[in-house]
Amino acid sequence: MTWDFLRVTGIPTEACVPYTAGGGQEGACPSKCTGSGSFVKYHCADRKNPTTAAAIQSELVAGGPVEGAFTVYNDFFNYKSGVYVANTSSGVAGGHAIKIIGYGVDSVSGLNYWLCHNSWGTSWGDSGLFKIKAGTCGIEQQVFACTPGTVSSPSEFFQ
Repeated sequence: MTWDFLRVTGIPTEACVPYTAGGGQEGACPSKCTGSGSFVKYHCADRKNPTTAAAIQSELVAGGPVEGAFTVYNDFFNYKSGVYVANTSSGVAGGHAIKIIGYGVDSVSGLNYWLCHNSWGTSWGDSGLFKIKAGTCGIEQQVFACTPGTVSSPSEFFQ
């Protein structure tokens, strides 16, 4: 469903249509670019489901950010910085979709992590970003990627 939409219709950049939801409220669906960016629409030519750390890292290097999801524990809401390691005794809050934008090894803890962009705005976490310990919360089992393509005509998207 979502991947079919990305393949057939495509989506504009965040610069063109900035994220406006938050605080439990959905953002409006605009009929034109509302941000400062120029119109570029991204399409997916295919759908990939990398399930190992090496495959996810390869997708990040080859095509940029990937979509991910993970199990959220109640302590996640208080994340500020560092590598998030879930306190599983805090209880499961639910699932959450995020954008995985990178990976690394933390210089302080030595932990392997995924660098993720959250949709809760820049006042949450580390300016809207967080690091999550690799191999936790089911994150490697819920990653989706595609080979991107672009179109520069808003008439196809805004109808």
